[in-house]
Amino acid sequence: MSHYSFFYSLLRSYVRFWHNVIFYRSVEVKNFPKNISPSTPLLIVTNHQNTLMDALAVVLNVGARQPYFLTRADIFKKDFVKKLLMSLKMLPVYRLRDGMDEMQQNDEIFQTCVNILSNGGTLAAFPEGNHGVQYHLRPFKKGLARIAFRAETEHDWNINLHILPCGLYYTHCQKMGEKLVLNFGEPFKVSEFRAEYEQNQPRTLTQITRRMSDEIKALMLHFDDLPHHDTLKWLTDTEIRKKGDLVTNVRRKAAALENLRLQDADAYAILMEETEIKRNQLTKDGIDAEIYGQSKPSAIRLVCQTLGLVLTAPVALYGWLNSVIPYSIPFSVTKKLKDPQFSSAIRIVLFALVTFPFVWLIQWGIVWGCTDLKTSLLYALSLAPTGYFAHRWARWRSETAQVWKVR
Repeated sequence: MSHYSFFYSLLRSYVRFWHNVIFYRSVEVKNFPKNISPSTPLLIVTNHQNTLMDALAVVLNVGARQPYFLTRADIFKKDFVKKLLMSLKMLPVYRLRDGMDEMQQNDEIFQTCVNILSNGGTLAAFPEGNHGVQYHLRPFKKGLARIAFRAETEHDWNINLHILPCGLYYTHCQKMGEKLVLNFGEPFKVSEFRAEYEQNQPRTLTQITRRMSDEIKALMLHFDDLPHHDTLKWLTDTEIRKKGDLVTNVRRKAAALENLRLQDADAYAILMEETEIKRNQLTKDGIDAEIYGQSKPSAIRLVCQTLGLVLTAPVALYGWLNSVIPYSIPFSVTKKLKDPQFSSAIRIVLFALVTFPFVWLIQWGIVWGCTDLKTSLLYALSLAPTGYFAHRWARWRSETAQVWKVR
């Protein structure tokens, strides 16, 4: 089974640009292992918070590997979506809600996964089995552990399968222009569990599943106190712009809050109450936690930033005028989604594959028809850089306005 596809590589490079450069403010890949041969079978497991965006995050940022991805089957219903997902090597997994007849197809899918791993391929999946917007790792299913052991036992423990845990962290799951971090842990071999598996298979399935869970939890932002989830997230968001590693900073803050909860419940309750009042007031004033948490810039620097915004406003306006139609259409399409968590994934697909390419092509054609070829080509070349600048300029303007309020 060949795991390399030229079309996949080409499409991935194009979508990666939209994902890593346009949609997110920054994408950081931490500790992806370089000491594992590309021919070594690899099972990548990660937390599942942001629907298809989680899959894209992994698919687009694992170097030369072209991973297959296990994804919930109900999103494969529409032909266009199915073709796109299959082109990105995503495989459907059927659940009980899909019907018993559909679930029988999982046997074939799981055998496909075993074949992929047995032939040195890469498989990625979400052990939680479903997505949830909260920063909380839910209990894991054992299906991936069964696939891993099945791949090894079918080849007498000789394929050298590694499991690679990864913690995904978004500064905000559904907003455009946020930060994304893929925080990889240390890979471990499935064969390490051979002796235990041969003695007691059910217990070993639980054991390796628990190890995956523990390692992912150590790589992501996780809250146990779900009733105060939003307040805890706000407090960790104040660490986003501070010096040092982003994930380390927010996890350190979360750990300190958890320690306070366990050691002094009264002080913790007071902190939650006071923070909730502060959070509500700042949200009402339009001030984000990460802006509130950063050190205040000097008046001179703030004035210079404002002056820079004013001077570059004409370029931003030009970019906005030429991008407002392709930018607005995906937001209109996703307004009525039953599950708003799918909005980001649908928007980036529409941005990259539909609205911007086609609308800009139409706009270029109109300009060409009204002017000449040279002018229209110059116009076409200006669309992407000025559109990108307008996108960034809008965020700079918002942040600068917030800093003025805080100051």
